[in-house]
Amino acid sequence: MKSDKTSEEKIKKNCPNISIVDSHADVVFGKMSVLDETEFNVNKLSNDSMLLLDGIHKNRQNFEKWMQLKELKHVRVTIDLFYCGLVFFRKEQEKEHFKIRI
Repeated sequence: MKSDKTSEEKIKKNCPNISIVDSHADVVFGKMSVLDETEFNVNKLSNDSMLLLDGIHKNRQNFEKWMQLKELKHVRVTIDLFYCGLVFFRKEQEKEHFKIRI
């Protein structure tokens, strides 16, 4: 039986030179549950940060959080890749949302 690896495990395996840190990073990786953590605030991410969220379509609750995230003023661009989602905060960018089918 084939086991299902998380995106974080795949990143660590395929991109060993990438550091996964908790804060002050250009790319922040997390599961949708990170949005529930009180110490994590999307509005505090820098203008040039990118947030990669795993499991945006895993269940109804995650998808509803994803939809709420897209509406935040600080969020400028989102890309729905089905298994994960990308969020960009560049205030110079017009607000746009993309859905890419892989």
